[in-house]
Amino acid sequence: MGGQLRSSYVMVSMATVTVLAIISAAAPPQKLMFGMVALGPALAAASASPRGVLAVGGYAMALAVAISSWQGLFGSVDQLARLAVVLAATALGWGIAHHYDKMLVASAEAAREREMLGAIAAQSTDAIIASTLDGVVTAWNGGAERMYGWPASEVLGRPLIEFLPPDRGPALEAALADLAAGRRVHLDETRRLRKDGTSLVVQVDVWPVRDESGVVVAAAATERDITEEKQARERSARADRLESLGQLAGGVAHDFNNLLAIILNYADFLADEVTGEAAEDLSRIRNAAERAKSLTGQLLLFAKREPTQVEIIDLNQVVTEADELLSRTIGDNIRLVSRPAAGELPVRANRGRLDQILLNLVINARDAMPDGGVVVVETDAVEEDGAPFARLVVSDTGTGMTPEVRDRLFEPFFTTKPADRGTGLGLSTVYGIVGEANGHIGVDSALGVGTTFRILLPSAAAPAGQADGPEHEPAPGHGELIMVVEDDDFVRDLVVRILRDNGYRATALGDGSLADLDLQGVALLITDVVLRGRSGPALAARLRSRRADLRVLFMSGYSDAEVRREHGIDPAVRILQKPFTAVELLAMVGEALSAVPAAGHATGV
Repeated sequence: MGGQLRSSYVMVSMATVTVLAIISAAAPPQKLMFGMVALGPALAAASASPRGVLAVGGYAMALAVAISSWQGLFGSVDQLARLAVVLAATALGWGIAHHYDKMLVASAEAAREREMLGAIAAQSTDAIIASTLDGVVTAWNGGAERMYGWPASEVLGRPLIEFLPPDRGPALEAALADLAAGRRVHLDETRRLRKDGTSLVVQVDVWPVRDESGVVVAAAATERDITEEKQARERSARADRLESLGQLAGGVAHDFNNLLAIILNYADFLADEVTGEAAEDLSRIRNAAERAKSLTGQLLLFAKREPTQVEIIDLNQVVTEADELLSRTIGDNIRLVSRPAAGELPVRANRGRLDQILLNLVINARDAMPDGGVVVVETDAVEEDGAPFARLVVSDTGTGMTPEVRDRLFEPFFTTKPADRGTGLGLSTVYGIVGEANGHIGVDSALGVGTTFRILLPSAAAPAGQADGPEHEPAPGHGELIMVVEDDDFVRDLVVRILRDNGYRATALGDGSLADLDLQGVALLITDVVLRGRSGPALAARLRSRRADLRVLFMSGYSDAEVRREHGIDPAVRILQKPFTAVELLAMVGEALSAVPAAGHATGV
C-alpha cells in the first residue's frame, strides 16, 4: 500500500477520534458516549501502519484522559474502564495493522518477482509459449515473435497446431497427454516453421503448470533455435568425413601409383621385345596405365588439402582433363558433353579450385536429372565492359528451378535436396571461389527446361612458353653408386633395374643397422618419403649426420603438398612423383647428381 494512502487512513482516524471526543465531551458524564473514541484506533488498522495505529491510539488516550477529567471522573473506576477500552482497541488495531502490513509487503515482493519474470520472459531470446491443455496459445513472448515471425496478436487464442509443420499433429497430441498427466516433455531437436515458410530446428522443453491445489491446468514451453548449432555440427562432421576421405584417397593413390609404376615400366621393357599383335596388346596395356595415372592424379587433386596456390592455367585444359573423371561421377544415364573453345583460355586461379567448381556444378546438374539427361560444359572468350574474360558454361536438361529457389541458390546451407543428400554448401562454395578469383557467376533456369550456370573469370596473359622440341634422352650414368630405399619390393627392383640398365651401380638398402652401413662411394640416396615404421626424410637426416655431402632424391605416391607439409620437406626440393617412367627417373637422378649438395639440410638434394 502506498505511503500517501496510509497517511490518509491515519488522518481520517485522527479526525474521527476528534469528532467522537467532541460528542463525548458534550454528552452527560454518565453516558457511554465517551467510549466511542476507541473506534479511532480500530479504524486506523486499515492503514496497515502499526505506527499510525499507535499515534491514533495515543491521541485517543490523551483526549479520553482530558475529557473524563474535565467531566469530574478523574481517578474514578469509570474513567479507568473507559481508558482500558481505548487501550484495548489500540492494541487490537496495532495487531491487525502489523499483520496487514506484512501481507502487503509479501504481496508487493511477489508482484515485483512476477514483473521481473515477465520482463525476463519478454526479453528472452528463447521462445516462451504457454497453452491450455487443449493446445490453445495463451502466452507468446517477444522471443517467439522474433524466432517465428508471428506477432502475439495473431497467435493468442488460436490452436498451436496451426503454427507447427503439418506432420506434427500426432506428436502434439501425445505431448499434451503427457503434460496433462504431469510429465515433462523434452525434445533435443525438432522442426518448426516460420511465418515466411522457412524451416528451423529447435530444442524444446515443456512443463506442466499447476494451480494452487496441484492440478495441471496449462503447459509452458521454452523453445531454443539450434539451427546454426546443428549446422555447425554438420559442418564439423562433414569436415571430419572429408578428412578421412582425403586420407583414404591418399593411401589408395599411393599404393595404386606403385602398381602403375610397375605396369608402365615393365611395359616399356617389353616394348622392344615383342612385335605384331603382342606389341599392339602391350600398347593398349600401356595406354590403359596412362589413363589410370591421369585418373589417380585427378583423385589426388580433388582430395588433397593444401593452401591455395594461384597460377596461370588454361581453362580449356582443366575442362579437358576433368572430362573422364566427371563422366564417371555422373553415372551411365547422363551424357557429359565437353566443348572447349579453340586455342588457349589462360586464367589466374588455383587449379584445385577450378576442378572443385566443375565437380560441384556437374554434380548439381546430375542431381537435377534423376531420370537422365545431358550436361554440357563449354568454354569461350568474351568481353564484359571492355575487359577480356574466359567464360565457363555448365548447362543441363534437368528439372529447373523456380525464381524463389534461384534467388537463394548461393546461400550457405540452402538446399532443396533431402537432408541425407545435400548440405547446401556446394553452390555457395562455387560462389566463394569465383568471388576470390575476381570473377562473376550467373544462372538462368526454368521449370521443366533446365539450368545454365555462366562463370566469367578474368583473362590472364599466357605464360611465356618454350618452343616444343624433340624429347632428349637423359644422359647415362658413369658407374655412380646409388642406394635405393623402397618398401615395395617390385618398385625397388624396378628402380634398381632402370639404374643398372643405364650405366649406374645400384644397391638396395637392407634391414640392417644404419650404423654399420658403409656410405663410402655412395653418390645418391633415393628413398620413398613414406616408409613402414619410419620416414624417408628422417632416414636421410640420420645418414647425412654421418656424411653431410650425401645427395638425396625423394619419391612419393602421395600428394606433393601433403608430404611436404607432413614431413617438412623444403619447397625447393624436388620430389619424383609416382608413377614415373624410366625417362623421368633418370632425368631426376641426373639433376640430383649435378646439384650442389645442401649440407646440413636433411630434406635437401
